[in-house]
Amino acid sequence: MPCLTQRPTISAAAIPGVARLLSEAGIERPRAEAEILVAASSGRTREWLLLHPTTPLSADQLARLQAFAARRAAREPLPYILGQIEFYSLTLHLTPSAIVPRPETEILVEAAIARAAAHHIRLAIDVGTGCGAIALALARHLPHLQVVATDISRDALAPARENVRSHDLADRVLLACADLLDGIRARAECITANLPYIPSGEFPDLQPEVRDFEPRIGLDGGRDGLEIIRRLSVQLFDHLCQGGFAALEVGAGQAAEVAKLLLRAGLCDIEVLPDLAGIDRVVIGWRRALRLRSGQG
Repeated sequence: MPCLTQRPTISAAAIPGVARLLSEAGIERPRAEAEILVAASSGRTREWLLLHPTTPLSADQLARLQAFAARRAAREPLPYILGQIEFYSLTLHLTPSAIVPRPETEILVEAAIARAAAHHIRLAIDVGTGCGAIALALARHLPHLQVVATDISRDALAPARENVRSHDLADRVLLACADLLDGIRARAECITANLPYIPSGEFPDLQPEVRDFEPRIGLDGGRDGLEIIRRLSVQLFDHLCQGGFAALEVGAGQAAEVAKLLLRAGLCDIEVLPDLAGIDRVVIGWRRALRLRSGQG
């Protein structure tokens, strides 16, 4: 287990040693993460410590830093060590029972919020909610929206319950343990989903943070990565109101096939949105609204 070679007494002196440990372990941003770990071990924010570099570290804080550094050097994801993550301006409680929300998922959230606001949507269903990141972001930014958030994993719903409580959204976000939309009777105007989409055969080549620490149930999309998305696609039409839409996050190279799945499921007006790296990341399909013929009223 890696250890600090010296016992620094102030925060600024601790950072280089931690950064060196993380660099040797292959961490991409060792200095930045070292600053975060030193701050977390002392109960301060990173910004505060950078402004107060001579802040003393107690023996307990140094021991905590030692443990944090060892865990990160073993490639445990930083949000699991910290027990929280920032997502779409929300601080979310996180445990290893739920996958780590990615920045790419904010593309899905932004697209869903824009369309839900434009169409005055009142009910959404978030499928595979995990720690509740998408559901809470929707509810926080759309004050009149009710959200049903489902996940097959009861363990994943534990941090989601904590997040619903801490953000005071229990009156508008309902959590349900369900396999996709099974047992959900409501029809919604918006369905969002960030489902597992990594092909099973790719797991040996994933980063250790993902392969060794995140729950596989939240990542493994089967042989071609689309098995679970395929199952959801056939449920969408019956769970969408007329004029409603579904927004799905997908993996690199999957958008075209997912667009076909939505079309075969009866959705139309397919949209494909790229992430900041230019990868097609979000696929949106609409259930056509019923239009009266001319002369009917």
